[in-house]
Amino acid sequence: MTEEFRHRTLLEVRFRDIDAFRHVNNAAFFTYIEQARIRYLIDTLRLEAVERLPLILAAVQIDFRAPILFGQTAEIGTRVDWIGTTSLSMSHEIYAAGRLAAEARTVLVTYDYESERPIRVPDTWRAAFADWEGRELVRPMEAAPASSH
Repeated sequence: MTEEFRHRTLLEVRFRDIDAFRHVNNAAFFTYIEQARIRYLIDTLRLEAVERLPLILAAVQIDFRAPILFGQTAEIGTRVDWIGTTSLSMSHEIYAAGRLAAEARTVLVTYDYESERPIRVPDTWRAAFADWEGRELVRPMEAAPASSH
């Protein structure tokens, strides 16, 4: 695991995670990432409960690198990459048996479920994530389209 991922979550591979090919099914990777993401939020925001956490998952991308087998322990590194006005991006690395099994990126939107609208990322979250990560978490500017002139 690289040093860029200061937060780590260990998960024991369950028998139910295994598919007919005797390795962790791709759908279980989403659950592993979700568990690590929630653990990160609990730890960095010092939460006691997450039932009413104003977040909604907007996007997830996983690149699979190697299989994970029953009996192994998955170690998931999690970090916040950037924070925008109403969203934030997280990255995850999943290791098992000493090798990289997957890399993932997620985008979360801070969301008011009653009004069904995005809300501003709380300043307390911004400060807590930046403090944990030890760096500024500014959203990178998107490249301007190339001129056709």
